[in-house]
Amino acid sequence: MATKAINIVVAGGNYAGLNAMRHLYAMLLASPDQASKSVVNITLVDRRDGFVHYIGMTRGITEPSFGSSLWVPYSTVDWLQHPQITIKQGTVADIQPTLVQLTSGEQLQFDYLVVALGISRFAPIGIRSSTKSEFVAELAESYTQLESAKSVIVVGGGAVGIELAADIKCDFHNKSVTLVHSRALPLPGPFKDKLRHNVVDILQNQIGVDLVLGQRVIAQEPASADMADTLTDMPEHVLSTATNATLTLSGGQTLHGDWVVRCLGTRDKQSIINLPSSTQEPIFGVNGIRVKDTMQIDDTAYPHIYACGDICARDTVKLAGVAMYGAYIAAVNIARTISSSFNHSPTLEESPLYPSKILLLMSKDHFIMQLGDEIWEKEKTRQYVSDDMGLQGSINGLSLNKIPAAYSPFDLAPAF
Repeated sequence: MATKAINIVVAGGNYAGLNAMRHLYAMLLASPDQASKSVVNITLVDRRDGFVHYIGMTRGITEPSFGSSLWVPYSTVDWLQHPQITIKQGTVADIQPTLVQLTSGEQLQFDYLVVALGISRFAPIGIRSSTKSEFVAELAESYTQLESAKSVIVVGGGAVGIELAADIKCDFHNKSVTLVHSRALPLPGPFKDKLRHNVVDILQNQIGVDLVLGQRVIAQEPASADMADTLTDMPEHVLSTATNATLTLSGGQTLHGDWVVRCLGTRDKQSIINLPSSTQEPIFGVNGIRVKDTMQIDDTAYPHIYACGDICARDTVKLAGVAMYGAYIAAVNIARTISSSFNHSPTLEESPLYPSKILLLMSKDHFIMQLGDEIWEKEKTRQYVSDDMGLQGSINGLSLNKIPAAYSPFDLAPAF
C-alpha cells in the first residue's frame, strides 16, 4: 500500500527560510534513512528567484558591483534541484491552518509549515526585484541618482539609516551627507547611551556625516511614494526616495537634498496570517507571531506550524544569525516528528533566548558592537567584520555553494 506523501511548505526564503530548507534537505532527503526519502515533499515559496544578502544592501547601493554579488539565484544551488523540492516563485497572500494561498490564487496544502516571511521595508532598502537582472537594474537606478547628487539626506537614525549615511559619505567624500533623526540620539532599541554617543562621534567626527538630531520631518516637497496616505502595494514595491526635495523639520529648519532617502522602520505581515487563536491572545502580537521555544506557534491548535526569523515576536532585535538558528530548530523538530512515524519518539529541541546584540558596519573602516550590556572594543569586534559584510559567511552557512551533508534529526549538526 502506498504511503501518503508528507508535504512541508516553507513560506519565505533568505536567512530563516533557506536555513530551514537546508536542514530539512539534510535530514529528510539526503538522509540514509530511505523510508523518509520516498514520502516527503518540500516546497519553498519566495517572491524572488534567489537569496539576497540584506545585510549588505546599504553598500550595495553605493557600490553596485558589490551589490550585484548580493543575489544568489536558486537555480545555481545544486541541492535545491532535488526532485522532492519545489521552488514556487510567488507572493503569499493568506496563511490558513492547512494551506498557503498565493496572490495568483494557487493554494498549497501542507502537513507542516515554516513561516519565514520576515518584515518589509520600503525600497530601495527593501527589495522590489523578483529576479537578479531586475535587482541589478534597480541598484543601477539608485546609484545613478546618488552619483549625480551633490547633497544627500538620510531620514531615520536606526541601524539602516546609520549604515547608509556612513557608506554614502565614505564612498563619496565630496558629497554633503546629512542624517536626520527624531530623537536626541540615534539607534532606537535596548542599547546603551554610551554606544549611541560613540555612534555620533564616529559619524560626525570620523566620517563627516552632518547630524540633525531631535527633530522630525513634518513636510517634504516633493513627497516620496512611501509618504502616501494609503498604500496598497507591498512596502518593497514603494520607493522611499525623492530627488531635489526640501524638508521642513519640527524645529522650523528647512533642508534641501538632491537625493533624499527615508529609512523609517519596517512593516509586518500580520494581514496574511489568518490563524484563529484558541486563547484570548492573538497569534500575531505587537512584535510578531507568538512562538514557543520549539519555534512552534504558541497555540495548541497549531503544533504543525512553525515561525522563525524577523516575523516572530521572540527577539526584540532582529538578527540574521538568530533567524537561521530558529529555522534550524524548526527543521529539526519537524524532521523528528516525521521520523516518529518510523518508530522514533520525538523530543523537541528548544532555542535559547539570545542577549540583545548589534553590530553596526559604518563603512569598511568604522564599526561598533554591543552584546548584551557590553560594548566591545574595536579590535575585539574586528573578528566579526569582513569587507563583504558577511556575504561569503552567509553563503557558506546556508550551503549555497555546496551540498549539505546528511544527518539524522536525532544527531544534532551545526546550525550554520
